[in-house]
Amino acid sequence: MTSTEQDTLFSKTEGSPTPTKAPESGLLVTNHLNLMYMLAAGLVMPPAGFGGKYYQDTLGFCPGWIPLFIGKPFREAIELSTSEAKHLKPICVEIGLSCMSGHVWALAEDGMKELRFPDQLAGSEQVVLVPAPLPTSWIESIAFQSVENRRICEADAKDYGNVPLSHFKRKTVKTLFSKASAAPWPPEQGPAARTVPLQTPLAAGGIMAMLLHFANQGNLGVIACRHAFDSEDDQAPPVETPVLSPLRAWMQTGAVPMPRSLDAKTDRASLQNASQEQLFWGLIERLVNWKGAGEKGSAEDVLLNYLKETLPKLDARLQAGISGLRDTLVSLTGLADASNSELFERHVTPFARAATLFFLRRDCPDLLDFHNDQLHELDWLAAAILFGVRDGWLKLPLRLRDTPGLSASVSHRMARMAHRIAGTDIELGESPARIRPLRELLGDGSNWHPRSREKGAALELARTQQWDCVHTRISLGRGSYALVVEGGSAHIEVPGEPRIVPEIDLPRFLDCLAKAHLDPKTEAKVRKMLQD
Repeated sequence: MTSTEQDTLFSKTEGSPTPTKAPESGLLVTNHLNLMYMLAAGLVMPPAGFGGKYYQDTLGFCPGWIPLFIGKPFREAIELSTSEAKHLKPICVEIGLSCMSGHVWALAEDGMKELRFPDQLAGSEQVVLVPAPLPTSWIESIAFQSVENRRICEADAKDYGNVPLSHFKRKTVKTLFSKASAAPWPPEQGPAARTVPLQTPLAAGGIMAMLLHFANQGNLGVIACRHAFDSEDDQAPPVETPVLSPLRAWMQTGAVPMPRSLDAKTDRASLQNASQEQLFWGLIERLVNWKGAGEKGSAEDVLLNYLKETLPKLDARLQAGISGLRDTLVSLTGLADASNSELFERHVTPFARAATLFFLRRDCPDLLDFHNDQLHELDWLAAAILFGVRDGWLKLPLRLRDTPGLSASVSHRMARMAHRIAGTDIELGESPARIRPLRELLGDGSNWHPRSREKGAALELARTQQWDCVHTRISLGRGSYALVVEGGSAHIEVPGEPRIVPEIDLPRFLDCLAKAHLDPKTEAKVRKMLQD
């Protein structure tokens, strides 16, 4: 790397001694291990979000606030961020601010003050403290003090299956660290610490990713995925299906919808549907709270305890079924007394089948690798939501995040959800476009013609995956046909040029698509073919 390349970030942020009134970016000073945890989470977040894996850095000054240095970092802030362990490497993360607005705190030479960003900036601010979290998709570059530090960080990131360091621009900028400001850090006072809701947004991130991966199941999956990504989109078709109908409201507020009013006159079908929703979303709430409390015990124990506590509160007509489900789940903690198919025959509701899968499979990748023809689309979608909450965005491996545009889309929506729940006035600008499932992009076949993008992408997908859903139509013109035998081979001679058109058996293709979980490279290739 040339000296010019090394100084690019520093020259951009240092500029003249007085920063611009509306800085385009700020610098977060941290260490490489904290950075990797935030990249995995998809959020620039306070120490409380690290689950006991936090190393002291500038985020600890005022918990719940993100200090962003304007112009250049403070030397004491850099030293603080590596003071807890010798193996920590200092990092300066450049975060774009052009889309942000709202009330922040700012540090200038005359002290700390509250103001509205960017309208009330005076131009002399050295540090802006922003309410956490911010989306990691706003990271414009990551600056290292030396080539060796960068190499160590990149090597460490490869040891983790959920750290997308390679997705971000990385630079070695020695002067950014050597010419750091001599101003003292931390300041004597700052804004009051604030609690940041993180577990619900992280669960929402897991839900978005998993529903995208299961959306090719059918039209219900496509609509559920749309509700998950764009819960405020009033143009999206409604879903009145048990379990899924509260999804849109939950993705907006993170709160469990109010239960329906039921009484002894409620028919059994309506009672069953209502109980499905209440049981399912009550479990979601219990899992989110469990994760926020530090994940003591196992997720399976959370589910069993939840059913035990809920059972006496259920309508008497439903207690036997839920009691039997709990007995089945208890048996799955040891040696199962039935095959998977027998288990799904025993319990047929989406909630029960999702709960059964919760005990049969360990995590999201494990669920994606599971197959059983007895499970219906709604069963899979309920399980996708449940597993997405258990793992959250944080624990998803890179292969489940590598759909083009998914990480940026989810990161922004998680941060926006956190601010909405916390009631801040921070605006993050418009979210990136939602990621549309392949089933939605390919359409229903009504607009497929020989040269359409949709048909070309479908053919490519069917061929590469070797799906038995392609046949060929050969159209021959009028005339006489001759059979010619040459050297043991037979040839048919026809007048003119035959018209050869590959065709797709659409129902069979959609069935194959519903059962497939494509590798990231294949999906990226197909999505590129479908771009306008």
